[in-house]
Amino acid sequence: MGCVLSAIMAVGPRADARPPRLEVQEVAATGCMPKGASLSSDGKRFYVTNFGQDSGRNIIVYDARTLAPTDRIDVPGIVVETVLSPDGKTLYASNFKRHSVQYIDLATKSVTREIHTGMHPKILALSADGTALFAANWTGNSVTQIDVASGSVVRTLPTGMHPRGTVVTKSGTLYVASFDGAAIDVYPNVTGRRPFDPAAHVRLPACEIPRHLALSPDESTLYISCFHDSALHVMDLATQRITHRIPIGNAPKSIEASRDGRFVYSADYGSTNSVSVVDTSDWTTRIFSVPGMDRGSGIAVMPDGEHALVTGWYDGHVYLVGFRGTGGHPADAMGHIQAWLHRPHHDAPNGSPNSS
Repeated sequence: MGCVLSAIMAVGPRADARPPRLEVQEVAATGCMPKGASLSSDGKRFYVTNFGQDSGRNIIVYDARTLAPTDRIDVPGIVVETVLSPDGKTLYASNFKRHSVQYIDLATKSVTREIHTGMHPKILALSADGTALFAANWTGNSVTQIDVASGSVVRTLPTGMHPRGTVVTKSGTLYVASFDGAAIDVYPNVTGRRPFDPAAHVRLPACEIPRHLALSPDESTLYISCFHDSALHVMDLATQRITHRIPIGNAPKSIEASRDGRFVYSADYGSTNSVSVVDTSDWTTRIFSVPGMDRGSGIAVMPDGEHALVTGWYDGHVYLVGFRGTGGHPADAMGHIQAWLHRPHHDAPNGSPNSS
């Protein structure tokens, strides 16, 4: 499948924001429709899934600091998102076309196991101990729970319409956002040895089109990207109440908290074509329109909390965005971006049925 590119012009960051100003420090080309962004635990390797690549060039691996490509993984089907095993040896990939989760051995770059899920799995969530894997089935309106060791399906959990954002706490509670259901499903005790009680399932009201979920490091707070409202909602998990509603970039897609909990980053799919950063110490925001990026999609926050890696859905590039003056090669990155912005190009389509 080929890609069509669309060029955009940069817009400066908002002047009244409190978090540090941002800049593009590195940029690299990738495959068609880069979607998922996963980072190794040591922050050295960056895994990008190319949704527009069918059965080849699905996953590109980069040096996370330089964005130099270091490897390529080809698997059958269309890969949506990935998550790494705790030991970093296995990459789990959701396969939209094959309705499955694939286990990829990173040493051999081969699929060692494939588990059938519900229809069109997207987001994956892995328990902290690596024993339970959850796949949100976009068309199936369900979540498939997989026992990682045996590769067996433990259970299928019903959700609202078009489940997407999915996180699981260390204590074993699963949260799933329904993209077209304005709700978050809560399933306590789905991991570990305690029996799961279906009656304990709770459905909480949420913003219209809640897309992605992220947990604070201490797991006291759930962050919700509100695609329709262009906002980040903050839920206190002890009370299950929204404590803050923070305007961020247009149509926020993926979110992730820094490891120290200080910042929440968002890749914004809408007209701002931006990365937003929310400072959790005072709930102020910086919105940085990324030069050259056309529809922010996936995001991964570096261990230092001062840098994030983001994918551009239509422009076919990946970006290292960081606090201004904290490294990289901003001048070289901007030179590369300006070179492709001034090339003749075709307009991107107005949308994609799978751009959610």
